[in-house]
Amino acid sequence: MRLRDLVLTVVLVAPLACLSANNDKLREIMHADQDDRQSAPSPDQWKGISKRDAARRAEVQAELAAGRVETSADFYNAALVMQHGDTIEEIRMAHALASIAASLDPFDRSARWLKAASWDRLMLRQKKPQWYGTQYVSDASGKWSLYQVDESAVTDADRIELAVPTLAEAKKRVEVMNRAK
Repeated sequence: MRLRDLVLTVVLVAPLACLSANNDKLREIMHADQDDRQSAPSPDQWKGISKRDAARRAEVQAELAAGRVETSADFYNAALVMQHGDTIEEIRMAHALASIAASLDPFDRSARWLKAASWDRLMLRQKKPQWYGTQYVSDASGKWSLYQVDESAVTDADRIELAVPTLAEAKKRVEVMNRAK
């Protein structure tokens, strides 16, 4: 097979293979993770969510160790669960998984967004300014603010490329979040 034919096969067939071979268990784990966050949980509810999060992260790691994370959707689902980790290592893993998902399917806006959001969460956990403006924090009174942003790290064009709102849009979102309280 000539190189040109091999490249065409990879470009045309590989994305279709990725779409058809999703890991159902990872999808279920991710949905359970997201279901826990659908309503605004109370502080007491977060204790139970944290325990379930830890169990879900262990399940994701088992799927990774068994080699059952293969497609962009699989890597995305694994990353979404891992980004709720307690440690910098778990957040770093989430970012790596999201980066792989975005590389496997560069047209997947969710994977590109998660790549940026996991990076920002990693920065937040390290007490460094975020780059993209995806992370919000609340104070003791419940008032939201955009976590500190290094405005020189990336441009709005970079944000848009990763399916992230512009910095101005992120700042406006804080106003909406605080009105909704």
